[in-house]
Amino acid sequence: MSSRERLGALRLFQSEALDEARDFVARAFCPHRLDLDRPATRLAAIHNHAPGREVSLNYLRYGAPVAIEPGELSSFYLVQIPVDGSADVRNGGRSVQVAPGLGTILNPTLHTRMRWSETCTKLLVRIDRAALTRVAESLTGHPLSAPILFEPELRFDRPATAHFRTLVLACFAAAEAGQAFAASRDAGGDAARQRLIEEGLIAALLTGQPSNVQHAIAAAGAPPSSRQLRRACGFIDAHLAGAFTIADVAGAAGCSVRSLQLAFRDRFGTSPLQYWRRRRLALARFHLGSGEAGEGVGAVAFATGHGHLGRFATDYRTAFGEPPSVTLRRAAELTGRSAS
Repeated sequence: MSSRERLGALRLFQSEALDEARDFVARAFCPHRLDLDRPATRLAAIHNHAPGREVSLNYLRYGAPVAIEPGELSSFYLVQIPVDGSADVRNGGRSVQVAPGLGTILNPTLHTRMRWSETCTKLLVRIDRAALTRVAESLTGHPLSAPILFEPELRFDRPATAHFRTLVLACFAAAEAGQAFAASRDAGGDAARQRLIEEGLIAALLTGQPSNVQHAIAAAGAPPSSRQLRRACGFIDAHLAGAFTIADVAGAAGCSVRSLQLAFRDRFGTSPLQYWRRRRLALARFHLGSGEAGEGVGAVAFATGHGHLGRFATDYRTAFGEPPSVTLRRAAELTGRSAS
C-alpha cells in the first residue's frame, strides 16, 4: 500500500504541540491519554478527516513515538490500517503487533492502549456502534442482546479481509475526488448514496472479519425471496429458543407443510427443522463469543433452547469444529473476563 498522504485537502489539524494534538484527536474520536514515549522528541502530527453519516475516514500520524490510551471507545468501533511504521495495540486481553499488511479493529467495550512508532501512519475508519449493530441485526434477522466482538487482528492476507481493505481504499479515493464522505452532501440522492456506501462497508467487515456474530450471519444466508418464506424464517427466528411444530411454522407462513418443506429445500438446501437447529447453534455461538456468558456453557445451551447438554456439545463441535468451552475461553481471553 502506498504511504502517500491521504485526504490531504481535508486537513483537520497539523501541530507540534502535544496538548493541541490530544484535544483535536479527542474531538474526532474520544477523550484519551497521549504521551510522548521519548519526552525530548517533538510531534509532527497530521490528522486529515472525511466525515460521513455514521462512518468517517481518517489519516493520522504523530511523527514521534507516542503512547495512547483511550480506554473503552464506548460508542464506536475503530478500524486501523497501517500504511507506514509499526504499533503495539492492545484491545481487551489481546495484543497485536501491527505493521503494513496487518491492521486492527478496536472493540468499543474493551479497554484499549497503544504505542505508535515514530513513523507510524494509519488510515482509520470510525464506525458508529449503533450503526454496526443495526446492520448486523439486518444480516442475522434477529436482535442482538450482547455486544459484537471482533477478533482485533485484521489479517489482509485473508481474501475476505483484503476485500474489505480494497473497499476502504475505494472510499478514501471517492472522498478525495469529492464523490463521497462530504459533510455538505446530506440530502436527496447524495445522502442515499452515502448511506449505501457506509452500509456496504460495514457489511463487508461483518461478513469478512472473525467475530462472535459471523456464524449467525452465515447461518441466516441471503434473505428469502418469497413472502411466505420470509414469514416462515421470521417465525423461526422469533422462536429460536422455544418449542414449536412444523405445522406452527407453516401456519405462520400461510402455506401447507409440504409447500414449506419444498421451499426450504429449494432455497436453503435443508429442512425447516435443520434450518432451526443451525440458527439456534449460531445464536449460542454468538452468546458464547460475546464474553458475557458468565454462567458458562450450560446456561447458554439452555437459554438457546438446547435441553441436552451432551447433544449440544456434540452438535456444536460438528458445526464449528471446536467444543463450546473453547469458544467461551477464547472470548474470556479477549475480554479479560474469567470463563466459567
